[in-house]
Amino acid sequence: MRSRLLASSAVLALAAGALALSGCGAADDALSTADVAAGKTAFIQQCGGCHTMSNAGTKGNAGPNLDDAFRYSREQGFEETQFFGVTKRWIAIAPQDPMPGSYPVAMPQNLVTGQDAVNVAAYVARFAGVTPDSDVRAITPAVEGTPPAAGDGPATPADGGAEGP
Repeated sequence: MRSRLLASSAVLALAAGALALSGCGAADDALSTADVAAGKTAFIQQCGGCHTMSNAGTKGNAGPNLDDAFRYSREQGFEETQFFGVTKRWIAIAPQDPMPGSYPVAMPQNLVTGQDAVNVAAYVARFAGVTPDSDVRAITPAVEGTPPAAGDGPATPADGGAEGP
């Protein structure tokens, strides 16, 4: 009985590992087919007005400085595929309205779509946070006062969160 339990556990562990690796393969595939030069162009045109990123030469001040946002994680050894996934997901689910304590201007959902979103995410994943210097600036809340207490679970459209794609 115990050997069956161990064998079943081993099979489940292998299946879970295969599933996890297949997810990484999707990001690797998307990165390998992305046009990073086109991503840079789209980033400068669509994102650079709000985001600072050294490689793009942008100095936006309405959204996060992407060099600052990614630098520490990059120094800790996070992979390019992880930055790609986070960036692509954020492009899709960015909140429509400024949230308490956020920047004064909100990023619209799906500002870039399709292959453009893949290209921009690949560009940001490759170049954000690679320089050691930074134009650190203070974050000013969009709304005065105390932000609401943290809730249980993810935000929903009813309480100001975004719907997933």
